[in-house]
Amino acid sequence: MFAEERSAYGCHTLGVETDDLDAVIAALKAGFPYSAFEALWQSVGIPQKKLAEVANINQRTLSRRKREMRFHADESERLLRVGRVVERAIELMDGDSEAAAVWLMKPSRALGGKTPLDYADTEPGAREVMGLIGRLEHGVFS
Repeated sequence: MFAEERSAYGCHTLGVETDDLDAVIAALKAGFPYSAFEALWQSVGIPQKKLAEVANINQRTLSRRKREMRFHADESERLLRVGRVVERAIELMDGDSEAAAVWLMKPSRALGGKTPLDYADTEPGAREVMGLIGRLEHGVFS
């Protein structure tokens, strides 16, 4: 999928494939199903514990959400943020999810020695990682 073809708001990996902002907001408010987290985890192979940590969801909460089969709205919003970063990393690596996982977990000088995944644990950090991906796609090395 080329950058111009990807959804402006949604995240394919999480099952939110739409350019309709209202639909994305409705999905967030309803809370993503637990299966969305599993799909994200399986798409890139980064340990579940690490993905939950980046989305600021502790292990006890993750276990509860698995039983309840649904995340809360705030957790879903954080999962969407992480999912978008993961998808962009996969795109950067021409669809190679293993290479994307390696890149996401490797410290980057452009991010002050933090890994892109760790840097993406906040919205401003995720935006910076997305900017880094865009620069790398255009051959501007940071």
